[in-house]
Amino acid sequence: MIHQPGSGDSRVVTRLGYSNGTAWALQNLFPLNYEIGFTDRLDPVDHLPPSISDIGADLREQFVRTPLFRRYLSTEGYRDGMSLELFDESEYLGLVHFSARQSGTFQPAQRALAQSLSGLLALGLRSHAARQSTAETVHLRWTAGTPCPSTQESVPLLKDPNFIMVVAEFLESPLDTLRYIWHFDGSWVRVTLSRRSENDDLAVTAQKVTREDLWQLRLQELRVLSGLVIGRTDTEIATALTLSKRTINTHMANIRRKMGVGRRAEAAARAATASIFIPGASTAPIRDLARVFNRVR
Repeated sequence: MIHQPGSGDSRVVTRLGYSNGTAWALQNLFPLNYEIGFTDRLDPVDHLPPSISDIGADLREQFVRTPLFRRYLSTEGYRDGMSLELFDESEYLGLVHFSARQSGTFQPAQRALAQSLSGLLALGLRSHAARQSTAETVHLRWTAGTPCPSTQESVPLLKDPNFIMVVAEFLESPLDTLRYIWHFDGSWVRVTLSRRSENDDLAVTAQKVTREDLWQLRLQELRVLSGLVIGRTDTEIATALTLSKRTINTHMANIRRKMGVGRRAEAAARAATASIFIPGASTAPIRDLARVFNRVR
């Protein structure tokens, strides 16, 4: 089940059976081939969720040639699939994907059952969105490279001098927005920094994330992954983190295994897409993140 808000990043709400890699592909690659409203386009009569076995020969052949199917679904043994769009009245909320290892699994009866459950599933996504909206956002005024004393107490993260350094470097960069993870007070949080004006007004949003959100990676593995995101070599990562190349190789193997990928480039792409990296001189300097994301004002 994938929440795909009209603005903001999509998120895998729950999954069962899919590997990390395939869940990521369904979240990020499926929307590249199927725009909102594809159900009515592919099944204009019954408006049932389409399946691989039931969308017509031409469309089926097009789908099985996509990277989503060839590199992910097929390699995990899936032969049939069904995708259900979820709406709350007219508002689009996201998708639910189902897959099976036997062709012809999702016949009209199964598709109709999924359609009948769409309201309940949409309610689940709506509840998830409501929980997401509870993430605390604080607006700060930044002067002379530091937060104003009157607002500093409103963001506990500002007690961390390294966090303050990251924010100051962000304000000196060409980036308008930066999303990343940060370890604070024994927990991981997802931070979003957004410029509010030319006068160094800043919106800071922080929300706790789970280890599942981070592919169960440990702190040092996340630090190594951050180097991958900005394109550092193993030698450069080892030097920055004061580790041996052998240790880096071990971390790389663990990262690929936990993320379910075979190549470092794919791990870097997924981490960048999900904003799973730690900014900082030894992990991922802001100047390099600006080069990677290139969101210039």
